[in-house]
Amino acid sequence: MTSSLINLESLLELSARLNESSDEDFILNSALLTLMGKLRIVRASILLPNSEQTEFTVILAKGRTSISSLEYFEVKVFRELANAGGEGVLRENKYHFVMPLCHQNNLLAVICLGKPFGLEFSDEEQHYASLVSVVAANALQNARSIQSLLRSKTQIEQRNQLVTAMFEMSREFSTLLSREQIIKLFSYRLMGQTMVSRFSMFILKDGVFEQIIHRLNVDIPQEYLWEFAGIQQSNITQYIPSSDEIKEFTTKNNINVVSQMMIQGEVKGVLVVGKKLHGGLFLRDDISFIEALGNTALSALENARLFQEEINKKRLETEINLAHEIQMKLLPANIPHFEGYDLAAVSISSKQVGGDYYDFIRLSEVEMLVAIADVSGKGMPASLLMANVQAALRALAPLRLELPELTERINSIVYQNTGADKFITFFCGIINNEDSTFRYVNAGHNPPILLRKDNSIIELREGGIILGILDFTPPYKQGKITFENDDVLLLYTDGVSEAMNLQNVEFSEESTAMTLREFKSESANEIVKNFIKTVQSHAGDAPQSDDITLAVVKRC
Repeated sequence: MTSSLINLESLLELSARLNESSDEDFILNSALLTLMGKLRIVRASILLPNSEQTEFTVILAKGRTSISSLEYFEVKVFRELANAGGEGVLRENKYHFVMPLCHQNNLLAVICLGKPFGLEFSDEEQHYASLVSVVAANALQNARSIQSLLRSKTQIEQRNQLVTAMFEMSREFSTLLSREQIIKLFSYRLMGQTMVSRFSMFILKDGVFEQIIHRLNVDIPQEYLWEFAGIQQSNITQYIPSSDEIKEFTTKNNINVVSQMMIQGEVKGVLVVGKKLHGGLFLRDDISFIEALGNTALSALENARLFQEEINKKRLETEINLAHEIQMKLLPANIPHFEGYDLAAVSISSKQVGGDYYDFIRLSEVEMLVAIADVSGKGMPASLLMANVQAALRALAPLRLELPELTERINSIVYQNTGADKFITFFCGIINNEDSTFRYVNAGHNPPILLRKDNSIIELREGGIILGILDFTPPYKQGKITFENDDVLLLYTDGVSEAMNLQNVEFSEESTAMTLREFKSESANEIVKNFIKTVQSHAGDAPQSDDITLAVVKRC
């Protein structure tokens, strides 16, 4: 063998050619033919290990051989075959040498070689074979990574759409540095794309599946999760249980899809998904998206783990800033003009951001929907939940449903997307400027105050229970009042009436009514401004403990 065997240019050319392809057969066949030509051998094959590493399958062979599968054996470097077990079988079939195709200590395949014409391989030949194995292993790993995104696609257009979507999500995930943010983005992507609200994510840690997301409302035994993690399937399909026991469990709990979450071909987690919100079937694209999204999220979580200590120090500040931004975007940028009425509103966030919300939605030339709501708790969860309420109200309002039905639908959405510790007080009503009527439903919210011209007060209490505590609520009742000239309606959250001063004295509902009487002759905007001044004056130097939100509707 001459020194021209190891030619850098030819190796680079081989690497480029192999990495241009995502076809595993082409990569392995090209590597095998290259070795056979350079090393002058007439017999070679490639073995593929099964996932349990108990058996090899012959997937490619050059030269006559009767082997289709054989017992698994360890191979870490280029070496001569032993005479026992699976290696002995290869020996009997005139193979003498083996070398691994490894990527980051993960065995991808094994190359078996017959004897060269010179009966032994020189050191240079062994070195050349090792270099080719490294090139082939990298190309094979790249091909498998690409195939994990493309394997469920049968049409080029569908493949491009999925790959493009995943690249976009990968960029989104790469900008996030905390585990909580990644999980939230994953959840909204999954819910938004596949219309599911029940799912759980499990990550393998120290031999146990740790629950990261729990939205199935059922505990899954570890042995079932190991069953899910060991699924062998050539095509992505909806999950088919392997035993009557698991079938009964998955059917009872509406588990429709199980997706392995993998890094570099190794299962590191399991994603379990329930039924769709409207009971539809999961299409192949849905399941492909679930698998790809799970793998992308898992990679992001693995990367974020390295930065977790620093991120934890900044988590609270980041949460508050994000929650504040979300909360501000919930509120209408401009209140629509409505003939015959003067409208104004304001929301002032506390230091610990909460989930107050108000809205004015123009339904027609003669009707305007007014809403106000308050989520239990504070911080990012409250703001994100309120975002769902805002989106639901904005989507349902144009349907012109009766207010009790609209409220029931929003309750169902809230119930299905929250835990038992979250609920929402909610009030909405529709003003009609033709007959000056105001139809409303109060779902456990602070009763809005209607101040008449003669200073009498009506509290708008008709409605039902708060949102999110029952899936099917008792029917909501609709109330109705008629506006008269100069009537003023005040909608507010408990951050107004419960504002505390340093002596722990609340502003109170009585002071709220008195303040409204004091400024009733002003414009709606001035009433709002004076209300805020009065509440803040009462609080003095006491820190604001909750959001302060109020809206004013004045009949002109």
